[in-house]
Amino acid sequence: MLQVLRTAKFSQLRARELIENILTMRTKCPEYMVNLDTHEPGILAMIDGGTMLPLPKTDKEGRSYFLIRMGMVDLSNPLMTVANEMRASLSVQQLLKEKDENCIVNGVVLIFDMTGMQAKHLTRMSSDERKNTNKIYQECNTGRIKAFHMYNGGTLLEFTLSIFKPLLKKKYSERLHLHDTMESLYKVIPMELWPDEYLPDDYKGPSAGSINDIKADIKQRLMEPGFRARQLDYTHERYKIDKTKKDNTIVNESFRKLNVD
Repeated sequence: MLQVLRTAKFSQLRARELIENILTMRTKCPEYMVNLDTHEPGILAMIDGGTMLPLPKTDKEGRSYFLIRMGMVDLSNPLMTVANEMRASLSVQQLLKEKDENCIVNGVVLIFDMTGMQAKHLTRMSSDERKNTNKIYQECNTGRIKAFHMYNGGTLLEFTLSIFKPLLKKKYSERLHLHDTMESLYKVIPMELWPDEYLPDDYKGPSAGSINDIKADIKQRLMEPGFRARQLDYTHERYKIDKTKKDNTIVNESFRKLNVD
C-alpha cells in the first residue's frame, strides 16, 4: 500500500484509481499478472537469457536503472513467450521495489538496447497484446519512469517507434531519447552504472559488474523462498475486481498529512 500511496503522491483519489487499474488488468489479463511463481521455468528462462537486467547501482539523483535487451529473446525458445516476458518483468520490478524504495521515491530509468532485434521480435505481439502490456506498464505500475533511452535501433528504429510511440502517454513520449552510440549514452548515464560488456576495453573505473553476475544475483533473489511466497500472495487469483460492486459514495480525500512511514 505504501508503494501505491507514494506513486499517487498520497492522493486518495489517485491511489484508489491505481488500485482499481491494477485489479482490472489482473482480471482481464491473468496470464500476465496472476499467481506469479518466481520458480516458473518461463520466468527463469527470461532471466537466464539476459533479456532484462536491473543494474545494481543508482545515480546521484537516486534513480534506478533497468536494461532491457529485446534482441536477447530467443524466438525459437517456446518458454520465451510474451506472457512469460511480462511475468518475469513484473516479478523483477516487485523484487527491486522491495529491496530499495528509490524505485518508488526517485524513479526508474529504462534503457532499451535494440542490438540483435529483428522484425519478428516486434510482430510476435498482437495488437491487443501491445495495448494490454502498455496499459499495465503505464497505468498499473507503482513508481515513476523518469526516462526512456533507446540504443542501436538501426533500420528497425522507425518501425519500432511507429508501433509503440502512439501507445505512450504524452509525458512518457516527451521522455524518450534516441542514441546511436554508447558515447551518446555515457553523456547521460555514468560509465560506473554500466555492465562491463558495455564499457570500453581501456576503461579501468568502477562498473556494475559482468552481465552473468547480474543475472545470477537477480535469479538467486527471485528464487529466495521468502520473496517467492510474498509474490505468490500478492498476485494471488483472489485479487480481482467486480465493477458492479463499486461504491461511488465514498468521499475523495487526501492522505498527504499522514505519517505513513
